[in-house]
Amino acid sequence: MNEQKPRTLYDVADRLLFKPLGPEFAHKLALLALALRFSFHTPQVNDPFPWRGLIFPNRVGVAAGFDKNAFALTGLAEIGAGFAEIGTILTRPWPGNLLRPRMARLEAEQGVWNRLGFPSIGARRVALRLSEFRRGDILFGCNIAPHPLTLRTASEPGFVARVRAELDELVTLLHPWTKFFVVNMSSPNTSGLRGVLHGDGFAQEIIAPTRARLQQLARKAGQKWPTPLLVKLPPETPERAPWSVATMRPLVKPLAQLDVCDGFVAVNTSIGLALEKAPFARPDAPGGVSGAPLFPLALAGMRSLVELAHRDQLRVGVGGITRPEDAIALIDAGAQLVEIYSAMVYQGPTLLWKVADAIQEYAEIREFGLPPRGERSA
Repeated sequence: MNEQKPRTLYDVADRLLFKPLGPEFAHKLALLALALRFSFHTPQVNDPFPWRGLIFPNRVGVAAGFDKNAFALTGLAEIGAGFAEIGTILTRPWPGNLLRPRMARLEAEQGVWNRLGFPSIGARRVALRLSEFRRGDILFGCNIAPHPLTLRTASEPGFVARVRAELDELVTLLHPWTKFFVVNMSSPNTSGLRGVLHGDGFAQEIIAPTRARLQQLARKAGQKWPTPLLVKLPPETPERAPWSVATMRPLVKPLAQLDVCDGFVAVNTSIGLALEKAPFARPDAPGGVSGAPLFPLALAGMRSLVELAHRDQLRVGVGGITRPEDAIALIDAGAQLVEIYSAMVYQGPTLLWKVADAIQEYAEIREFGLPPRGERSA
């Protein structure tokens, strides 16, 4: 069988540059291409989604992890995204996990495995870069987490207070330059992180005080609405089983109050899939799998979440979207916005536009009773 020929400029770049260089270096090169605004400009779908004083230009965003350090903000604004999560951002610089390799493609399944472990230039430099961005055609959110060095003190007195203080420092520094925050305690790539998420008092001792701090900052700045605070959820139980309403309840119910948090991002990468599918995964350093293999877990997570979250909390679906039908399935399950990352590794950034356009058409059909565009008269 003849090898399929490249169809787009991105396909050519992927074959000649990105794949031969290894996934982590290729990702840095792709970010550089975006930062230099190199040939990836895509018209943005105008499909506004209003929520709590924010207007998302369309319902499709770029997931956290793609641009960890606000390196390619203008490029992200030119590939069709309505919003993007920057990060994960830490209070101070961190190289990430030292064990190599840290990324791999699972090409047969259009998946990606990583154990990067929060490489970050630190919040102050990210804040500076965000402060210099002036365009209004994309919304940026900040994905934040406690520093890995702080997590190593989990067994020591005062640990929860230290985590809370770091989140307080992050939101105080970044809130003038971001439209929303996402607290990431669900990454599998930093030891001890999910333990905090599932620990006693996570909602009331860590998340609620962080949201209260954002309310204080909003009053001081004269904001009508505090900057929203979302929590990112893992794709599986601690036993690595898909979520159900019953198993998700202990985690989400304490968070499902408007005075605790403003919404959820579901889901993060999967340890279970990493141990099953990734050649470099180890029990002591499993990493996580994203991309197409994650989609069933993401769908199960969203279906459970919608039964447990407060109706006024925002629900962002992410995990395994490789085609417009996947995004629409997540919206049918209860997501209001969706995010994409890993599928762009295989299909390029034009996927964002295709998904946003399909969601807009789907809304026209479902909400307004219009026929599919191909059946409409001129």
